[in-house]
Amino acid sequence: MKSREMDYSKDSAESIYSHALKLTDNSLSDLVDLPRDLENLKDRGQLGTLIEKYYFRNNPPNDHSPDFPDAGVELKVTGVVKHKSGKYVAKERLVLTMINYNHIVKESWESNSLYNKCKRMLILFYLYGREIPVVDRKFVLKPLMYEIPEADLPVIKSDWEKIQMKVLAGKAHELSEGDTFYLGACRKGSGGAKEKLKSQPYSATGAPGRAFSFKQGYLTRLISDSQQDVYLGVTAQLSIEEATSLKFAPYMGMSIADLSLRLNHHKRSKNHKNFHREIATKILANDGTSVSELVKAGIEMKTVRLQVNGKPKESMSFPAFDFLKIGTEIWEESSFFEKVERKFLFVVFKIDINGVEKLEKVGYWNMPYEDRLEAERVWKDTQRRVSINAHDLPSLKESHVAHVRPKAKDGSDKGLTPQGDYRTKQCFWLNASYIANVVSTI
Repeated sequence: MKSREMDYSKDSAESIYSHALKLTDNSLSDLVDLPRDLENLKDRGQLGTLIEKYYFRNNPPNDHSPDFPDAGVELKVTGVVKHKSGKYVAKERLVLTMINYNHIVKESWESNSLYNKCKRMLILFYLYGREIPVVDRKFVLKPLMYEIPEADLPVIKSDWEKIQMKVLAGKAHELSEGDTFYLGACRKGSGGAKEKLKSQPYSATGAPGRAFSFKQGYLTRLISDSQQDVYLGVTAQLSIEEATSLKFAPYMGMSIADLSLRLNHHKRSKNHKNFHREIATKILANDGTSVSELVKAGIEMKTVRLQVNGKPKESMSFPAFDFLKIGTEIWEESSFFEKVERKFLFVVFKIDINGVEKLEKVGYWNMPYEDRLEAERVWKDTQRRVSINAHDLPSLKESHVAHVRPKAKDGSDKGLTPQGDYRTKQCFWLNASYIANVVSTI
């Protein structure tokens, strides 16, 4: 029989951590005798509950207190996957606690329920495997006792205040993960048309359920800081937006040719792909490969090249979708939803009247609520039409925001349709005219 003795103290953070440490390189089933009906459980959402019940033998309080109130420790269990580099990365965001729209408007940062519950978290990391029962998934990293680092505090505090301000403005239904940097307001509910909406204090409009969460990139950097990261230098007085502007300021208005010389980064050939992106990365990261704050925030950088008339040379594409899979998805769990909820960093180049391409502007952007509704409409129309005829999908003329067209490596890169034939892979695109309007506002 496996040991089930109470060999730790629930009122000591150090004792709780030491007990958690024994899970390293083990699974729950390795250390605890479990009821037989749990052996094949594959529900990923249950592992945290099972660890708390069977390994820690703890019954958390049914309020906003941490799981171990006497020690002030909240327990979190989350999955990691192995990156092609060989390092572990977070599989997904880390959900912290539900956002109560009626309570957050009465709180201050100094005394809010999120900080009270999660100011000290014990985070356990298991290796995710789709076909492996949750009780058999190994905890491949040492546990992390997390408290908000001083360097991250200004950003997290600002993120919390942005979420609160939106609820105070009666716009809880308009919240998006793209509103913030490290601390997100992620969707947390059943999704779909049958989801019961929540009330909010300053609007009669029902709002989908959302939870505070740390973004996937933030969690990955907690696991392993990259030695090749550079830092923007964010402080309580200097926001991410301001720090980014300072990085780009010395280069504004410079031509591509001058930027290439200044940064000592040159085209390998006339058709050098991603050259503009590489120039932007050089400005931000110098000789590093990435910027820590942008990685933690999950920022997607997009370079936009404008013609003389201010119109982009092309629409903005997203990853191709699976013709069969899209029919079984709901909007809130689709990859397109995840993309339109993101925050983007646009680096804009423009050709002047003399035909010289120059660095024009830089700015952060996330899709406004009304446009997200239109993107949802296009996605749902695509889902409906794929099931009828995957060769007839929403075109550029059918929406001012997005459309569907091919995105494939070559003519042979095709996917199976519900009709049983093969079609060149397709993806969602944001219209060039829509991107032109976006760029004009940043």
